[in-house]
Amino acid sequence: MFGKPSFFAFLKCSIPGTIWAIGVSSLLVNISTSIVFAGSALYLKTVLGVAVSAIGLLEAVVEAIAYGVRIFSGVISDYCKKRKFLLVIGFVMLALAKPFLGISRSFTGIFVARVIDRMGNGIQASPRDALVSDCAPKDMKGACFGLRQSLAVIGSTVGGLLGIVVMKLTGNNFELLFILAGIPAIVATVILIIFVKEKCVKKSELQRKKIKLKDLKLLGKKFWILMIVVMIFMLGRFGEMFISLHACSNFALDVAYGTAITLIYNLFATIISYPIGKLSDKKNRTTLLLGGFIALLLAHLLIGYAKNLTFVFCGTVLWGVQRGITEGLFATLVSDYVPKDLRGTGFGVYYLIISAATATASTIAGIISQCNGEASAFIVGAVFSCCAILTLLLCKKALATVVV
Repeated sequence: MFGKPSFFAFLKCSIPGTIWAIGVSSLLVNISTSIVFAGSALYLKTVLGVAVSAIGLLEAVVEAIAYGVRIFSGVISDYCKKRKFLLVIGFVMLALAKPFLGISRSFTGIFVARVIDRMGNGIQASPRDALVSDCAPKDMKGACFGLRQSLAVIGSTVGGLLGIVVMKLTGNNFELLFILAGIPAIVATVILIIFVKEKCVKKSELQRKKIKLKDLKLLGKKFWILMIVVMIFMLGRFGEMFISLHACSNFALDVAYGTAITLIYNLFATIISYPIGKLSDKKNRTTLLLGGFIALLLAHLLIGYAKNLTFVFCGTVLWGVQRGITEGLFATLVSDYVPKDLRGTGFGVYYLIISAATATASTIAGIISQCNGEASAFIVGAVFSCCAILTLLLCKKALATVVV
């Protein structure tokens, strides 16, 4: 007699169940990861007394490993036509790394734990996004990637909040924090195994092609232009841990509230990810992407020239906005431009390029922070952001036509 509420209509939209399952498992594993992300940096600095430059180098190395692994897992997922198996392996490593981090008492132990964690993240990332692309309806790619990203960021938001709660209740017990972080990762792995279903592959598509470097040319001109834009942009987007270090070191933010930074930027990334993804199915994706680039520039300026914590928090909000805009749109554009049988490879290359840029950015930010303070790192980040905006404007016409 009465129409169903729009909320339930939203839940019953045509986004496939597998994408929901991937999103929920990403939500849980991001709760786990977010709890330890800012915590590990603060633990190294405040408990073990490790220099900020060394922390920046550690983050650069582990992120490079994470993103470097993604190209291999992507290529293998294209070759084997089995993406879920690699997802499971990655999630298992993510689940094991957290308690190992909790029992480590040295820089070396933390480094090994972070390597395991980021390798697990790297192994699952390319097959995950390729699987989303495989299952997404052609006219809902932006919405599907936006939903997955939004659910993942919700997990990061909840993780940041739980990190604060655990730290306050345990008297800043970092070790217990890391051990408890393994629980949601285990649940995520179970959900992944039970509910994620791969799209059936036609017999004509089962034949495995030899892995060849020349396949990289087949990714397309638009893809490689996008990669140039991505590389320059990521040079200006170093690890968010530098926001926490800046707030705690220069504005007397209690280390127990260090994960509040994570909570803020993830909250705003969550709010904006799905609406932007859905809007991108109807509007030009590169125009929306430009808004994300501008948000990062403003975030750098607010944080770099901050006079108090209010400026830092406002910059953190914009940091979350740019993340919510750019991450889903980058993934959607990769899916748009790359041929179906090379999606895993395309996402692998995409993450490899992010790897090189992120490693460089984190290393530079760490050195600058050690020599001139964290604020200077954000000023340099603003310069790279300006370069990214100019590059996108120059390439906007070449990237405008969307391949479905």
